[in-house]
Amino acid sequence: MTDEQMGFVGLDAVSKSFGAFQAVDDVSLSVLKGEFFSLLGPSGCGKTTLLRMLSGLEYPTKGRILVDGVDISKMAPYRRPTNMVFQSYAIFPHLNVAENIGYGLRPLKLDKAEKARRIGEMLELIGLTGYGDRRPSQISGGQQQRVALARALVLQPKVLLLDEPLSALDRQLRERMQIELRAIQREVGITFVFVTHDQEEGLALSDRIAVMEKGRIIQCATPRTLYERPSSRNVAEFVGAMNFIEGEIVDDRPDSRFVKTRGFGVLALPPSAHCGAAGRAVTLAIRPEWVSVQHPAAGTGRFQIVGSTYFGDRCHLRVTAMDGDLALTVALMNAPVLTEGMKLDVILDLTKVLILEKR
Repeated sequence: MTDEQMGFVGLDAVSKSFGAFQAVDDVSLSVLKGEFFSLLGPSGCGKTTLLRMLSGLEYPTKGRILVDGVDISKMAPYRRPTNMVFQSYAIFPHLNVAENIGYGLRPLKLDKAEKARRIGEMLELIGLTGYGDRRPSQISGGQQQRVALARALVLQPKVLLLDEPLSALDRQLRERMQIELRAIQREVGITFVFVTHDQEEGLALSDRIAVMEKGRIIQCATPRTLYERPSSRNVAEFVGAMNFIEGEIVDDRPDSRFVKTRGFGVLALPPSAHCGAAGRAVTLAIRPEWVSVQHPAAGTGRFQIVGSTYFGDRCHLRVTAMDGDLALTVALMNAPVLTEGMKLDVILDLTKVLILEKR
């Protein structure tokens, strides 16, 4: 990868090993200036190791890391144009809010007026004007996380690194903080690189997401593309709920693809993707919200309800085919009362069906 291809933040064939363990394996990545970019994946996939290499807490075994055209691969953490917000807040309990925010300004030898101005701007940015004299024990967890964010931003880094900073918050506070975090990022215009294992959080916050697995990036795309057009079964399984239907191609024409499946017979799919010659085994994928149900004459349905989960605004039905072992999840909004054992027909939105390589 050339320097011109590496964007504002660039990783060029970066690897990191700890003895025989390969934590990050030949990752190349380009992040744009001002972008909210997320690294998403399960525990142990390498996303935090990648973030630590950006911060300088770890150094790559191989490859280069550039920020704004400067190679920072071996640069000490304190010399890098980055700052980091940790999962555990890591604010000092013996300092008040203003002192915590201004802690990193000490080496800059600013005069009192400039230091006070920067701290005041940060307090206003995070919505804590008037809280400067309070101790961390006197503010909520969400407010403490905002203080940690302000402490990182007050140094005006080119890149802010965030290591699952919202994971310790309860659900309602976490959702509010997601909105606030995105608003702050847009206001300051700084490039954010955000690590999370929470798919919904990644989809809600990000301009683009890199999904990681076993130290590699398996797809990098916008949230909509990842959700609607995952490139593999692994991505489809990790990002949101997905139904999988095994099938076999019976005909592949320019205007449609005919796939024989369990539970649905032969489906005529639109020509959204080439799926190979007749006889080839494939996997069809479709999200639960793109599946619907119909109530046929009593006792004639091809599927049977085997369970349901009520979420308030929606209901997830678990259904199985009467003539095979196919099991699906159906997401229904404002669903009527449907009881276990009820027979019904299941309708797929064929325009939303994906054809994936069978693994």
